[in-house]
Amino acid sequence: MLKPKRTILSKEIKRDPFLESIASIKTHITEKKQIYIRIALSATILLVLGSIFTRNQEENRDIAEGLLSKAMIYIDLNDEENATIHLQELIDEFESTESGKNASFYLGRIYLNKNDFNLALPYFERYIGKGNNPLLIGAAYQAMVNIYLSQLDLKNAIYHQKMSIEYSNSKEERAWASLRLANLSLAIGDKSSALKLVNRVLDEFTENAALTQRANEIHGKIGHIGES
Repeated sequence: MLKPKRTILSKEIKRDPFLESIASIKTHITEKKQIYIRIALSATILLVLGSIFTRNQEENRDIAEGLLSKAMIYIDLNDEENATIHLQELIDEFESTESGKNASFYLGRIYLNKNDFNLALPYFERYIGKGNNPLLIGAAYQAMVNIYLSQLDLKNAIYHQKMSIEYSNSKEERAWASLRLANLSLAIGDKSSALKLVNRVLDEFTENAALTQRANEIHGKIGHIGES
């Protein structure tokens, strides 16, 4: 015998969890509609701004690369005046680009070649602080060593010579930089540091006649100082 169907009351329909959750969602969306619209607009604006920023960055990079190319041509032509104008414009307007950063190194080198050390030094310092090319960073440190030596500032010369070793491009270049550091260490009377550097080169470069000869010359100076 079939059981009679149970009549669902309207109160029970209202209490149905599924229906209640849908109603809750609709109410939430209605109440928060303005907030969601603002979020969507903000996201759209951020995407547009991000696209504009990326496009501007690409344009700036292209302009900066063009200016650096012109500057390098003037450098090759020994036209330092025009090279300086283009390099300074790069630094002033596009320093955040790779070309703009490199401009500091090349402008420092122009002033170094003119023996204008007071102008050269800040540009090398700027490149060391912001540049990314290990070869140029090493060359900047070595340029600063020469500047400090010209000023008889051995303390700073030694510090920057140590830093230049860290950016050596090869083991052989590192060895030459180490021998320069040994010579500087010897100049301030630090025979122990000088001897360690020289012996390391003699141990590692037995087949390199030029390095061995230079190392032996410094080794002889160390012995001579010890005897006197």
